[in-house]
Amino acid sequence: MPLVQAMRLPADLPLTDPFEGPPVQLGHLAADPLVIILVRYFGCLPCQAYLAEIDGLIDAFPSGAGVVAVGGSAAYQARWLRDTKGIRMPMLIDEQEALRSLLGIGDLDGRGLAAARGWRSYGRALVGGFRPQLPTRHARRAPGIVALDRDLTVRWTHTGSALGDYPPVDELVERVNQGR
Repeated sequence: MPLVQAMRLPADLPLTDPFEGPPVQLGHLAADPLVIILVRYFGCLPCQAYLAEIDGLIDAFPSGAGVVAVGGSAAYQARWLRDTKGIRMPMLIDEQEALRSLLGIGDLDGRGLAAARGWRSYGRALVGGFRPQLPTRHARRAPGIVALDRDLTVRWTHTGSALGDYPPVDELVERVNQGR
């Protein structure tokens, strides 16, 4: 996971709670570290499967860590993940995609969208019981992860180069534990 130039994200970056809660600012989520899973959209099959895997291992993260998922849209899909698949981690919407913009995590190119490993991740998600949801305007987005220090300074990032290109969860947990 490449390091990003030391950058502090704005505490007042607005996020929406898809469960009808009040708006949230990034600074309210501060943890040591704060791990943000950037899903393409909450209906993306590999993203759904990855969130379920992370959610099942949330206790493996160090004490004091926070783990949240952020997508650009599809609040109803986040609600489906919570209500149907039992995902407990916070899921938030960044409607302006300010977080992605600040981190430079944009769209996959044609090669990334067509990569066989991405389609294999779709197949694994289907076999795992996840079902496709209606694609949103965010279907071209690259998957990503960012870990932030308590003061919202970027500790490290991962930008996926294909559909479902997230690091294995055990590697993510190990990396988070090493950074403490």
